[in-house]
Amino acid sequence: MRSRRPSPLSGFEIITITFSFILGLGVAQVLRSVAFVVREKQDHPLHWIPFSVAAMVLFFQVQFWFGLVVVDSIMKQWTWPAYSLMLVLAMLIFLSGATILPPPSLMGERSVIEDFETRGRVSLLFLALYLLGWIGVAMMFWTPAFWHLVAVNGSMAVVLYLAYASRHSRIRALLHLVLLVMTFYGMLTVWTTPNLQNPF
Repeated sequence: MRSRRPSPLSGFEIITITFSFILGLGVAQVLRSVAFVVREKQDHPLHWIPFSVAAMVLFFQVQFWFGLVVVDSIMKQWTWPAYSLMLVLAMLIFLSGATILPPPSLMGERSVIEDFETRGRVSLLFLALYLLGWIGVAMMFWTPAFWHLVAVNGSMAVVLYLAYASRHSRIRALLHLVLLVMTFYGMLTVWTTPNLQNPF
């Protein structure tokens, strides 16, 4: 009895190998950092702001895959500009996750929130750039419905920048609450869902 030949990989499966590698490292980085910080919570009190940012980044790392599948379904042929843009987005969401929480070597120097406010806040800029990048993707396949995506992503990118730039801790805390609300709103109304459909 002859064994069947394995079916060849599709073009989409081949070009997403790089995305898989970057996103896999990104998810592992966020989860490893969260696990380490929680493990050391007796010596370093936890704070909700860094963890809320980590949760948002983890959501976008997973949601990237849903959006990528939808992009492939509407793209007739992958080109270098399209591939490069998606690759940059994967790198941005990786960098956002990798910069939120302190590495083990720096845990003894400052508290979790002190580290976030002095160093980890740069993750907000990477996340803002990531959301703006999806506006670029929407412009490549423009339909009137994408105005909603542009409005949500653009507004959230502005709030992320304000949370990064603000010098007042209370204002930053308020902006982070706004970011959580905006994330839930975008999750329910505009970003690709697990059924791989855009809920316009």
